[in-house]
Amino acid sequence: MNLEPVQDPVDPPAAARRHTLKALGAAGVMASGLAAPAIVKAQGRLRYLKPIVAGLNAKEGDPSYLSIARIPQILKDKYEVDLELRVHPSSALGTDLSQLEAVQTGFIDITSNVTGQFAQFSDAFTFVDLPYAITNWDMASRLFGSDLWKEQARKFEAKTPLVVLPPVGAGGFRLLWNSKRALPTPAAVNGLKFRTTASPAEIALIRAWNGSPTPLAWTETYNGLKNGLIDGMHVQPIWTYGFKMHEVLKYATDVGAIFAVQFQVMNKNSFNAMPARIRERFMLAAADAAAEANALDRKLESDFAGRLRAAKMEIYKPSAAEMKEWQSRGESTWQTEAKNIEKSVLDRMVALR
Repeated sequence: MNLEPVQDPVDPPAAARRHTLKALGAAGVMASGLAAPAIVKAQGRLRYLKPIVAGLNAKEGDPSYLSIARIPQILKDKYEVDLELRVHPSSALGTDLSQLEAVQTGFIDITSNVTGQFAQFSDAFTFVDLPYAITNWDMASRLFGSDLWKEQARKFEAKTPLVVLPPVGAGGFRLLWNSKRALPTPAAVNGLKFRTTASPAEIALIRAWNGSPTPLAWTETYNGLKNGLIDGMHVQPIWTYGFKMHEVLKYATDVGAIFAVQFQVMNKNSFNAMPARIRERFMLAAADAAAEANALDRKLESDFAGRLRAAKMEIYKPSAAEMKEWQSRGESTWQTEAKNIEKSVLDRMVALR
């Protein structure tokens, strides 16, 4: 077979991070041979020779895992690109925070997490975490494909060393779980301690519902519930079931406040190291993988809620009057949490409902 090599510059920082990962014990995470051509063309196909590493917090097989893991196969089958992507699920490469930091320094190439976890680096997507901002799956789909999302992505990229990949849902709407008692209204919360991310909007929401917010890494949540450090969490059914939180929780309220968005990013140097023709096809494949994952995630939302009920979890659906209390308290946080968000952003978001 005749191969036409195309030389691609090797980024010294990229080589350094691969060496560091190997030294840290991530055996096999990065391949050697960086001096070789990074792209080879054979009979119309392109091959990218530098392995790409993804560190994810999702479990293998979850939609937010497949939204990244499916990219190489789609590239191969649809876009004639051979590329190796090594995906490490279930926070195998570190906690939420350490993986977010690692992708910015380039020690890993790709990661994802809910939008709230990125608030500490950029406020471009703070509007997504406002309570009752996203009202249903159809609106989420419109938002993901909107000019608004693209413009905010550019703002995010201008402030971080990251490239925004197509987003996916992260299990649909969060349920308010706890281990103590049923919570028909915010008055019943009465000081219960809830795990949160570092998102100011999420912390404000728990406080508005009379809870005590406790920022905690996802990997520490199970033990935190088990030992009483926290009493509950505001998390989607798929994550609750997949990480066996039903073993340490019993009650949930379907408050319908937050549609969880899994924000997917790639290190900018890693992305730019790919030749333009690879980058273009990579982004197309990422969009295809995200679309597949969103379709699956939408289907699984009610399925996992059913599994949790089968595991003797109680999921309470508030009456119209009770839901009004949850929603009014939740939306009250807009007065503080939305004050730095451009009015045009909020207006355009609402117009997508």
